[in-house]
Amino acid sequence: MPEQSPVYPTAKCLLGIAEELQVLILLDLVATDILTCTKVCHALAALVKRTPALQYKLELGLAGMVDGPAEGVPIAKRLEQLRAYQSAWGANEIPLQVVKVPGYNLVYGQLLRPASVFSGITEESKFKSFKYRKELDPEFQISSCIADLAQDLVVVTQLTLGEIPEMYFLSISQGGAFHPLAANPHFEGEAELGISLSPDERIDICGDLVVWTVSAESSEITVLNWKTGKVLWQDGKWHDEDPTSYMRCHALDPTHVVVVENEDIHVREVDPTKPGRISDRFTKSSCVFKLPALAGKSRIHGIKSTVTRPLTYPGSEALFQRDPALTLLAISFSVCDGSVWAACSDCKSFVLMIPVATLFSQLERVRDQAQPSQEAAPGREKATVFPWEEWGPLGTRIVEVNAEHGFSMSTMGSQCLIRPDNSSDAFGGDVYLLDVYPLVAHAPHGPRDLGGSVVDTSDCFTWPKCFANPLRSSLPFRIAHKHVDPKEYPDSSQSRLTAPRISHDALITKCC
Repeated sequence: MPEQSPVYPTAKCLLGIAEELQVLILLDLVATDILTCTKVCHALAALVKRTPALQYKLELGLAGMVDGPAEGVPIAKRLEQLRAYQSAWGANEIPLQVVKVPGYNLVYGQLLRPASVFSGITEESKFKSFKYRKELDPEFQISSCIADLAQDLVVVTQLTLGEIPEMYFLSISQGGAFHPLAANPHFEGEAELGISLSPDERIDICGDLVVWTVSAESSEITVLNWKTGKVLWQDGKWHDEDPTSYMRCHALDPTHVVVVENEDIHVREVDPTKPGRISDRFTKSSCVFKLPALAGKSRIHGIKSTVTRPLTYPGSEALFQRDPALTLLAISFSVCDGSVWAACSDCKSFVLMIPVATLFSQLERVRDQAQPSQEAAPGREKATVFPWEEWGPLGTRIVEVNAEHGFSMSTMGSQCLIRPDNSSDAFGGDVYLLDVYPLVAHAPHGPRDLGGSVVDTSDCFTWPKCFANPLRSSLPFRIAHKHVDPKEYPDSSQSRLTAPRISHDALITKCC
């Protein structure tokens, strides 16, 4: 057999061109592709290792971050801070920041920039003047509020039993005046609230969309364009005194919303430029994602859901910030083995974390398979239904939570914070932070069993009494555990500290 000649780089391959051009080509790739290059080629791995710009782009992807708007900060400094953030995960030392809020002020709490530990966002040094102008009802009492600093927007609501829900669109820079871009800065709901149950609400802002869910005896969903004042879509349902009934709507992006309704997840498209009408949710959903099939007379109850896109701060000095493309939809629920949930003998609780990218990938699949000749007339579209087995095991992460007194859940971007309830301490106790996205498998992390007996992160749960099939999920994750001791914060009154939540790159609690 003739001896083979060694293969040398030529001008026709990547390694045969100037190194400066190799760097430019690699910088044009996403982090996943750069990681692949380092695994299949020693020369490219060495190039990445000795080039700070390539290291920074790769490590941004591994951290679930994107580059920030800070100017004049060298790559070396950004990389140093990013690695410090990653090291905190590897050492299970997620920092907790205490931010002082002057008095109990919901709006100020929304406008506050959380002090960051690694990424360079600074806390606001003084209280923003935010007072309601005379055009607002002087007796208006805020029920809830949400802010979007990038759009200079604060949305405030008032829910009063027996009266119509109200919402105002206000300007931050103008100290609480009506927002100049809002054609109708005062919006009213469709119907009066009942008088027997205290209402609960959820507000999301995403671009021109404001998504508002108000729940009491019934759940009412309104999706509107806050600039034009036009309602894009409305829906609702009566709960008929069913304590297990649940319905919430969340914004996924400026043109998509998701409705979590009991065991179903409905994704639908909305057009911010076109007013809509009350629609049939079952025929107008683009896709319906089913939760795991139950066995026998088992029932799901105690459902809660949340989506929180990463906050953005215009003009800030952020070195890096969370990648909005990795945002999670988190759903907590309990399953019991009896037909009457309040009297069940056995009950287990779970948190299902779903990257919005998982939902969008299935939506794209539906679009790609659609035949133009089969398109239905507007308003007659038939939703595509995906059983759990077709989307859940590969595209989600599910954990079991064993908390005797229940637990709370919050999210920010790709992270989900689980806090077991502690009746004796509203601030202290244990918290568990999960970070869920594909590249996290290659990022620094502590042991998978940091959840101990409280948060079970197994890849498979088998419970034949309640689930028809083994419950599997395989999306990569990392977990951190932190015990919060109020004694570590002597300058703050324990009774005035809020429960920890996720901030820009750490955990945060507010001291009123």
